[in-house]
Amino acid sequence: EKSLLMCASIVISIVLTDYFMLYMMERFNYLVQKQYEDAMYREEMHYKDIYYEEAEKQNKEVQKLKHDMKHKLHELYYLVENSDGQELSEKIGAMCKEFEQIDEKQYSDNPIVDSVLRIKFGRAKARGIKVETSIRIPKQMQLDHGDIGVLYGNLVDNAVEACSKVPEGQRFVKIENKYQSGILLLVITNSKTGKKNKSLKTTKKDNIRHGHGVQSVRKVIEKYNGTVSFTDKGDIFEVSAMLYGIEVRE
Repeated sequence: EKSLLMCASIVISIVLTDYFMLYMMERFNYLVQKQYEDAMYREEMHYKDIYYEEAEKQNKEVQKLKHDMKHKLHELYYLVENSDGQELSEKIGAMCKEFEQIDEKQYSDNPIVDSVLRIKFGRAKARGIKVETSIRIPKQMQLDHGDIGVLYGNLVDNAVEACSKVPEGQRFVKIENKYQSGILLLVITNSKTGKKNKSLKTTKKDNIRHGHGVQSVRKVIEKYNGTVSFTDKGDIFEVSAMLYGIEVRE
């Protein structure tokens, strides 16, 4: 009888232990998933903020330009009326220089994609990275603003990071982005050091955050039933993403 009680106690202990371990594993998975979802949400909000900040900045620049132009046109009109050719020539020359200083580079007809690329490429150029683009996508697509930021922002960030380790003069990032019949293709190629990164682990110091960056990209790709491939060619790295079922917004 004692041996039966002992066996029963052992069985109950094993069952309780297994149940506790199962509960702890499920709890751990829940916390990891929650942490990932929170990180994704923060990242989406970050890129939405970037878009609106850039849009507000451009709007202010346009308003300032309109204000300045109004006064300068009045000055030019006065000079024309008074036939002061020399001063008129100098004023027009000064205005032309002001226009040259304005960053008129437009990478894409899509305002959200363009906002992200303006900021990312601005940082890239500051590091001496040559930027090439071939982007032909609709002005409005049925892609969430946050998803656009996560996709383009993370992939360009990774390309810029890799380029920064290459000697100056060899740094480049090239983007090919096309849309056709509901399919969005994004290919980013960049120079890098010859060392291959087969596991695609980040080399950034903040590897937890930037590890989430690659996961976030994969999550966005999955959301739109797409595919993504990473190809390390030694001194060149290429990522190719394809999203399906993307409709154009009118």
